Amino acid sequence: MKPRVVVLIGAFWPGHESAGPNLSVKAMCETLADRFDFLLLARDRAFGAVEPLAPSNGWRDLGWAKIHYLPVGPRGATGLARLLRETPHDIVFTNSFFDKEFTIPLLMARRFGKVPRNPVVLSPRGEFSSGALGLNAIRKSLYRGLVSRLGLVRSVVFHTTSDEEERDVRAAFPANRVVRITNLRPTFPLPPHRPSAKGGPLRATFVGRISPVKGLDLALEALRLVQTPVDFTIYGPISDASHWAQCQAIIAALPAHVSARHGGELANDAVPGALAAQDLMFMPSRSENFGHAIFESLCAGTPVVIGDRTPWRGLKADRAGFDLADMRPAAFAAAIDRYAELDADQRDLWREGARRVAERFVHESRAAEELSALFNRLSSEHDWNLEAGNGAA
Repeated sequence: MKPRVVVLIGAFWPGHESAGPNLSVKAMCETLADRFDFLLLARDRAFGAVEPLAPSNGWRDLGWAKIHYLPVGPRGATGLARLLRETPHDIVFTNSFFDKEFTIPLLMARRFGKVPRNPVVLSPRGEFSSGALGLNAIRKSLYRGLVSRLGLVRSVVFHTTSDEEERDVRAAFPANRVVRITNLRPTFPLPPHRPSAKGGPLRATFVGRISPVKGLDLALEALRLVQTPVDFTIYGPISDASHWAQCQAIIAALPAHVSARHGGELANDAVPGALAAQDLMFMPSRSENFGHAIFESLCAGTPVVIGDRTPWRGLKADRAGFDLADMRPAAFAAAIDRYAELDADQRDLWREGARRVAERFVHESRAAEELSALFNRLSSEHDWNLEAGNGAA
């Protein structure tokens, strides 16, 4: 029998939040489905929604995995521990260290013997960068202290996707095993692109959750300083209402030659086309352990303007965009103005450069082999524990 991997990913569709992790988990399951059986557990509604959007009455077959949606309550996903006890599995792969609906209940139940003490792989998704930890810092520090005192992550394997994230996690949990394996992301067919009208504004977009870590406020502050006309479309769920209110105030103060609007949320299959319709993707995120929206923009042939707090570096040399060490609004504004000066033929070369960067990433990736080796190794350790009579705490 193939090893069974339970994947806890609370924000897996329905809903449009956390689209990046959803896509990487889907790609992992599709790519490795011939080697492992994947069982996904997710909440039955979008984040913060009152009404469910998916049935929570059993397993559904997705072809490349099975999924079970769970209702959520004040103590997390309802029935999570019972389902983990009743569902034979070898490994649990969970996403987000601070997730109070799935990860925290899992770690508590595992520590106190309410679920089998099987190997756990925890993918924090960039939560230990300085930029991410600086948001709600006191609450996060208190929780990290509680985790250490209770031993909740004892023997947990941390999965990171970049050198910087690996260093951050090792600094936070030096006693734990930490592996660095990039996300599995395939390319998609290059969508058609319609050049912007001659003399018209530069079309730029932001694709991501509207929350402080994604830097929409910084993008809008930069747009206050650009000299070129810009039409800026914002796509993504409003995850932080107070941050969105702050952004709306900046939008109201933009100069006349800059327009900005919220285009709502995008379904996953609509993202490539929406990105290809733009001249630039502008997302000065304060922290990205991978940057799924960045990858998708490059794959769509749309250059990006980002900071240097992502794994995507050296973009200017590849004519794929700008990754700036200077995170001040004026520096981003200057980069946008420089790109706006390019003529149509030059922009075509940059679009080709963006696509080449995405294709090179996929061609050089060994993520499938490395994830497979990790799961096989942990599954073997689980089998040994069972033979030794140590399968549960």
